[in-house]
Amino acid sequence: MKVKALIYFAIITVALSCGSNSSNDAQVVSDQDTTAVVDSLAFYEKKLNADPDSPVIMYERAKYYVRHGDVEMAMADLEKVLAKDSSHMGAQKLYADINLAMLDLEKSKYHYEYILARDSTNSEALLGMAKIYAALSNFGKADYYISSSLRNNPYSPEPYFTRGLIYRTDYYQTGRESSWDIAKSSFQTAIEQDPDFYEAFIELGVMHAEKGDSIALEYYNSAIDIYPESIEAWYNKGYYYQSRGEVDNALNCYYTLKSIDSTWYSSYYNIGYIHLIMTEELDSAIYYFEKCTYWDPGNYAAFNNLGLAWEKKGDLNNARKYYHKAVEINPDFQLAKDNLNELDK
Repeated sequence: MKVKALIYFAIITVALSCGSNSSNDAQVVSDQDTTAVVDSLAFYEKKLNADPDSPVIMYERAKYYVRHGDVEMAMADLEKVLAKDSSHMGAQKLYADINLAMLDLEKSKYHYEYILARDSTNSEALLGMAKIYAALSNFGKADYYISSSLRNNPYSPEPYFTRGLIYRTDYYQTGRESSWDIAKSSFQTAIEQDPDFYEAFIELGVMHAEKGDSIALEYYNSAIDIYPESIEAWYNKGYYYQSRGEVDNALNCYYTLKSIDSTWYSSYYNIGYIHLIMTEELDSAIYYFEKCTYWDPGNYAAFNNLGLAWEKKGDLNNARKYYHKAVEINPDFQLAKDNLNELDK
């Protein structure tokens, strides 16, 4: 398994910053010394029952749906808001953000441009445009919009982070070392603007790990300090150790992953791989690859490795069974085909 190197297209997120129309937080109800945050669907529906045509309340409910992962319902509410009041900038922004996250670039672009036609300095819409052009691999235009966003909001970490993703992707596509340096500098600046910017620590960890620099561990540890149950940080840290033969340290990271999420199959796969290849503890390898395939039944690589473990134990029938299973899942998986051919010679 390779270190997860995030690229731009995988991390577009839906922002809940919604302009000046309304707060983006849950409703707050105060009673003398007691303050309670109300974030229930019933709260918004009660408000709408009293005022069913209110775009303001419908917009708040849309943000509720986004917070709770129901994008389809959020989109439905936002479309109603915009049909009633197309000048609602918060709804325009959130609708554009969601479409960007879904990679509907044309629709997203239309709504960001609507905002910018009325407020050319809107830093969030400018950043949205940057992300669109980055997704289209038009990095020059993307960087133009990032610079425009920073002119209006120079202390925001996200434009620097987005610039880092753009230049890191450009490095992967072109091999330009200057792009690699700009990417690192941009991620570092994002952290300077926001010392708790978790994603920037992850990206810097990945970049340093790819160059074999042990400072990667410091960045992963900083990410873990911010988010102790980060599957991504623990996995990347474990893989850093694994790739350098530090078996005990790698296993400790993967065991921590198991305690965080017992269903996350990649931790089982990597533990199995260590026992199969690095320590040759075959029974343990079989146990963990079986756990991996239980949680990820389409993992043909794990089935192949189960076959290899059984072959090393001298059980060729089981080996053949698992190699066949790997090929059944992925008929183009040449390694399992080759392993079968070797058995049948």
